[in-house]
Amino acid sequence: MSNIIAWFSQSRIRSFVKLSTKKQNKIKTEIDLKFADQKQILDSRLSYAKDSARKADRLLSRGKKDKAKEAVNTFKLDLVSSQPVMNAYVSTSLEKHLLEVISMEGFEFPDLLEDIRKDIDFGLFSVNASNELDAIIKTEVDPFSELGIEL
Repeated sequence: MSNIIAWFSQSRIRSFVKLSTKKQNKIKTEIDLKFADQKQILDSRLSYAKDSARKADRLLSRGKKDKAKEAVNTFKLDLVSSQPVMNAYVSTSLEKHLLEVISMEGFEFPDLLEDIRKDIDFGLFSVNASNELDAIIKTEVDPFSELGIEL
């Protein structure tokens, strides 16, 4: 899991689950505040970018191509400067939702499920059973052919 979400170490995830509900709620509240702040900053940046785009459109419709190009360049810069804020916002959003999921009652890590699965005998439903069955069928002798009966 830590490979998929590099910013959130596996040890931190496992330690979060072991915390008391009060401490978990405190951490989730801190993440919620951080998330709200990042959303406000992102909304502000996107609003500036929209304003620049509208200005470029207005200038172009008035025939002021040079000023419209400047406004488009400003729009591009607004978008580029919004990228790190958006990345942080998405990262915090993932962290927020991950903490919500792992703090649910009854949550178990996938490795526990893998350990449980090792003890299950799937019999004919085993993933590898079809290969084994194929080998068994190929080595079986048809009793009718041995008796000279064709079906």
